[in-house]
Amino acid sequence: MRTLIQLIKAAATKLHDSKLRRLGGKEVTALLDMVAQRLGLDDRGEAVMFTALFDRSCAGRCSDLEDLASYFDCTQLEVMEYVPSLKSLLKKGLAVQTDLSECRLTNQNFVVANHVIGSVLENRRPELRQSRILEKEFDRYDFCRLVDLQVQDRDVTSESLFQFVDSIERENDEMPLVRELGAIVEDLPARALFYELSYDFFNNDGDCRSCLTSTLRDMYEAYGVRFRERKALLDGTHPLVRAALVEVSGERDSMELTVKGQRIFLGEDFGIFGKQYNALDVYSFAREVSEYVHGNAHDIKNSKALEKLAEKVRLMEDSNRSLECLAKVKGLLAEEDVRVLFYIVCNACAGGGPVSLTRELSSIYPMKERNAALKAFKEEKHKLQNLDLVEMMTESSLFGEYTVLKLTDKGKELYFGEDAELFMEKPDRKELILSRDIKEKRLFFSGREQEQLRLVGDTLQEQNYQSLVARLEEKGLAKGIAVLLYGAPGTGKTESVLQWARESGRDVVHVDISAAKSMWYGESEKIVKDIFTRYKRLCRRSQIKPILLFNEADAIFSKRKAVGHGGSIDQTENTIQNIIIEEMEKLEGILIATTNLADNLDRAFERRFLFKIRFERPSVEVKRSIWLDKLPGLSRDDAARLASEYDFSGGEIDNVVRKATMMEVLDGTPPSIEAITGLCGEEKIGKERARIGFGSANILP
Repeated sequence: MRTLIQLIKAAATKLHDSKLRRLGGKEVTALLDMVAQRLGLDDRGEAVMFTALFDRSCAGRCSDLEDLASYFDCTQLEVMEYVPSLKSLLKKGLAVQTDLSECRLTNQNFVVANHVIGSVLENRRPELRQSRILEKEFDRYDFCRLVDLQVQDRDVTSESLFQFVDSIERENDEMPLVRELGAIVEDLPARALFYELSYDFFNNDGDCRSCLTSTLRDMYEAYGVRFRERKALLDGTHPLVRAALVEVSGERDSMELTVKGQRIFLGEDFGIFGKQYNALDVYSFAREVSEYVHGNAHDIKNSKALEKLAEKVRLMEDSNRSLECLAKVKGLLAEEDVRVLFYIVCNACAGGGPVSLTRELSSIYPMKERNAALKAFKEEKHKLQNLDLVEMMTESSLFGEYTVLKLTDKGKELYFGEDAELFMEKPDRKELILSRDIKEKRLFFSGREQEQLRLVGDTLQEQNYQSLVARLEEKGLAKGIAVLLYGAPGTGKTESVLQWARESGRDVVHVDISAAKSMWYGESEKIVKDIFTRYKRLCRRSQIKPILLFNEADAIFSKRKAVGHGGSIDQTENTIQNIIIEEMEKLEGILIATTNLADNLDRAFERRFLFKIRFERPSVEVKRSIWLDKLPGLSRDDAARLASEYDFSGGEIDNVVRKATMMEVLDGTPPSIEAITGLCGEEKIGKERARIGFGSANILP
């Protein structure tokens, strides 16, 4: 019994130079049937093709249809009849195509698989298996490579190029790339250009611009046509530009696929090709957006810069739909450019650095749109400000002041979710007095003062406060509540504020006046601005608006000066007062100022206080009540005598009581009335201080 190699050799002898006309003979038929049976082939046609390929493969040659026609000494047309048999051998894995990127059948090359040759030599039937490489079919990348080969061939004319493109489009009319592009772009030369740009894109790993001049030179030999195409690309009338598949930069003399163009070219490979934007977390997402805007990829000089930016951010968002915050952001901010700015500020928040307003607007927008956005921010009408997601602040550097953007607490919660707490700015506990930490203290005033203070206290109760603010807003009036407490020292002004805070559940932001008046020129204005900025931020963060307390306010609410010998100092103080007046005009909270020197206050402040309450030195009856409250061991007569003999304020009585308490602790027994009288005599230093104030005790709602 003959071996497989002997059978194939005998069959090859009959087939070589046979012109495929001597296949009906009994001897040839028998040989081909035995080859088919031993190899597990379906018919004689497969045996014919396998024998010829095996013969040439043993000589180290691959074969196309022309080679097979030469082997049989027949026409190529006659070999075409055996193409189905050839394809069957490929499916069985007995033969392989060596140039898988070639789509034209006449140019495809075939060879018998190595494992098949080995099996034949060992005289055993080869395993019928499909090689993994056979899973690779002619695809969009091969298609564009063939177009590029024609474009780069100097002997191919423009007309021949377009005929070739038309031919392979017809041969591959079911390919998604061909079908989708044809539905958008009717012009054949435009489609040819798209295929060429697509080849440049994937051949350079998706990070490449095609040279406008050289590409048109490769495609068109006629100068006039070349210049006409260039003009259409630059002025936006070219079919590829109109369809938003390609963007062109005359300044850089380049063309590149847009995201839309990349989607059509890459199809299902779009999500895995080039730079990866999927599977990001909130931090890396914001960083990617920021890096794209600040990199060369975003060309703001391009007239379609915003369209490109919008397309890019949609791609990034679509690639990260698992990030819940992105859906929330898109729900609030429909405009892609506004979302981009928000993401940049989020990235800066995560990195701990400031975001320069002018720099970021210059990075995102062309000139006209940049100026419009800048104007909106300065007028506090920008969408990010209206939604309380971003706030504008002033920072100082060696080169002067500049405006920065920062996330509000609401913006942090929107984007960072549970991580927002990591970026919340904690209030300075040195200046914040929590309502829950304020001890209850009884205060005594005359009937008129008590009524005035009760009215303010009732107003600050949350339900009443909200009703008042709503009514003021309804009437188009300022919503801020400003209260001035003025009068002699030690009469209970500061303590009244603390008790209002305790009763209404409001924290108190206690302004350090000495810190606000910095010794450094220009710093005072910044500090005062920052006081109101921090207060606004705390208001947004708090369920109940806190109280902004300026104690001894005459230190910065004082009368404005004519700029003269004082020079820059007078000018700085005037600037501070102008800042405060402006902030009081737009106040949306509660400001309370106390002063012992009301006559020093600038009159411009007077009308901006909704309530003005004068604190008189306590009457004898009030002082008697204070003595009894502070020292319950006193008799009513002793309390009355102390009240009538000593013109003390409540604060001065507190001093005497504190010293009496110290004596009790040290001696183990309460001090006698004589001892207390002695302490009262030690309280005053020199003459009694003059009384101060506006002149009459009233309240002006």
